[in-house]
Amino acid sequence: MAAAVKAAAAKAAADGGTEGRLLAGRYRLGAVLGKGGMGTVWRAQDETLGRTVAVKELRFSTGVDEDEKRRLITRTLREAKAIARIRSGGAVTVYDVVDEDERPWIVMELIEGPSLAEFVRENGTLTPRRAAEVGLAVLDVLRAAHGQGILHRDVKPSNVLIAANGRVVLTDFGIAQVEGDPSVTSTGMLVGAPSYISPERARGQKPGPPADMWSLGGLLYASVEGVPPYDKGSALATLTAVMTEPVEPPKNAGPLADVIYGLLVKDPARRLDDDGARAMLTAVVNAPEPVAPPVVAPNAEETRQISLADAKEAADKAAAEKAEKAAEKAAKKERDRREREQRERARAALKSARKEAAAAAAAAAAAAAVPTASAAEAPASGKPSPVAAPLTDVMPRRTIAMAVAAVLVVLAAVGSLIAYVVGGDDEDGKKEQGKNGGKPTPVASGNVTPGGQGGTTQNTPPAASPNTPQNSPSSSANTGAGDPGTTSTSQGQGAAPGGAGGGLPSGFATVTDPGFHFSMAMPQGFHQTGIAGKNSGAIYSRDGGFPRIQVDYNDSPGSDARKAWMELERAVAGSSSGYRLIGINPVNYRNYPTVADWEFERVQDGIKVRVLNRGFKMDATHGYAIMISCPADQWDGAECTQMRNVAFETFQPLG
Repeated sequence: MAAAVKAAAAKAAADGGTEGRLLAGRYRLGAVLGKGGMGTVWRAQDETLGRTVAVKELRFSTGVDEDEKRRLITRTLREAKAIARIRSGGAVTVYDVVDEDERPWIVMELIEGPSLAEFVRENGTLTPRRAAEVGLAVLDVLRAAHGQGILHRDVKPSNVLIAANGRVVLTDFGIAQVEGDPSVTSTGMLVGAPSYISPERARGQKPGPPADMWSLGGLLYASVEGVPPYDKGSALATLTAVMTEPVEPPKNAGPLADVIYGLLVKDPARRLDDDGARAMLTAVVNAPEPVAPPVVAPNAEETRQISLADAKEAADKAAAEKAEKAAEKAAKKERDRREREQRERARAALKSARKEAAAAAAAAAAAAAVPTASAAEAPASGKPSPVAAPLTDVMPRRTIAMAVAAVLVVLAAVGSLIAYVVGGDDEDGKKEQGKNGGKPTPVASGNVTPGGQGGTTQNTPPAASPNTPQNSPSSSANTGAGDPGTTSTSQGQGAAPGGAGGGLPSGFATVTDPGFHFSMAMPQGFHQTGIAGKNSGAIYSRDGGFPRIQVDYNDSPGSDARKAWMELERAVAGSSSGYRLIGINPVNYRNYPTVADWEFERVQDGIKVRVLNRGFKMDATHGYAIMISCPADQWDGAECTQMRNVAFETFQPLG
């Protein structure tokens, strides 16, 4: 009997704690709260102080050798030390560490509530505002930890607890890395959840605080989407995607999207830091949430009134609105048909007029050649050659005058038809540009490519969200103008801000491009040397190099220039050599409704170039981007500084 009791006790010690066991003479183990690969968390009662606590037990799996046991014990003690050093309301408080069965047991504050992963699984995703609140709480813990030289390295939804009172707590510093701790050794293993491991850790590089910021971005993504940003089914495939693939755009993030994108930047040097993330999360929390109108349940009498009177009125109104929209649609369709027919007739008339002009010119030339032909025939008759008579001696002056007048009339008709096809007014008084009139194809958002000779930028002015960029060569990188006759240059006079004409600085000339709806003063010698992207704008320079100015036009701009640049910035950064962001900031420019400057550097054509890209919306149909590029070492020089100032001061929209 004694042997059996002893054997049972030995088995209990080997298996670890059991319910009802008393640790260190004061902590009575209760129910199991959770189990992991290396340990079990128990609810326990501190019988000395009379409070409920959580006790984390370190468990050894079968077959673990002594070296591995020592390593696990060291990790557990390091976790307790790391938590004890953090001063934050979002971190669990460590009360005690006891040594039993030759291993440490951590006695901690008990947090009653589910993990964030459990909460989302059971209750659905968080709103962007609540997710931002959770993010700020986790950020507080990370700031305190990083201030102590501690990296968490395993920030994920299952390690965040949501207490019943709403408190958010970051737990499990079991794989934390503590700066200067001699007990930290590398085993060559990558620890942590693959979906939340940063790209630099996945590549085996030494991580810093930005690695925890990446994991926070993944946590926010999962909070509003219900799934991690990267999950390919296996650890290797997931880590490969983390390192190489763009994140799937979140669908439910709303105002939180910019924070998520900023935290999930693959380059840790450009990743959103603590201050930036804190400011953006705070803005999301403080933004007013849309309030749904109150729903008032009508009483029986009101229900009858709505059913009989109001419902009929609403139905009649809806029918009238539908009929009105149908009539407007039909009228627009008919108007478009008439305009199309008018343009076709005009083009046919233009073609006919050109033929008539050519015929009249040929007739005049033939008539002018008559005296010469007569004189040439004289030698054949054996008579002396007469002196060639002037045209007026062969053809009456009135006939010549009529021929010349006919040619001028035809040419005038050609000019009128060209004016109609290229820039004439339609029935509604709106300008209609023809196919050969130099107007670019209207720009839809998307396909943005880094600018440069042989690699231009479809520099979509702040409009609907751009798509993922692709590197593509310039559609027209020759040294001449894009469409002959669409760009004109005038010397000495320019448009001052606001539209009034004014003197230009010496060495500048006004460039007018009706095809892209603008005029602007540029350095003399600048001419169109390329077309941007898919005909969204034009590039101007002296020889196709730098400095250069690119102007893009969009006939359906969006309402947030800064947001458009931020969405585009990630794509340009990923496809540019030597890219360095200087800033994306809203600015005031002529009181336009939304304006933002995007400044960056990159290596282009073997030259380090600095770029200022100003995007702005004038109104519902006019959006522009003015991109000034200069060699970085000349950016603050007189030429580049004056070129920027004059460009922004003299820019004028057309049409």
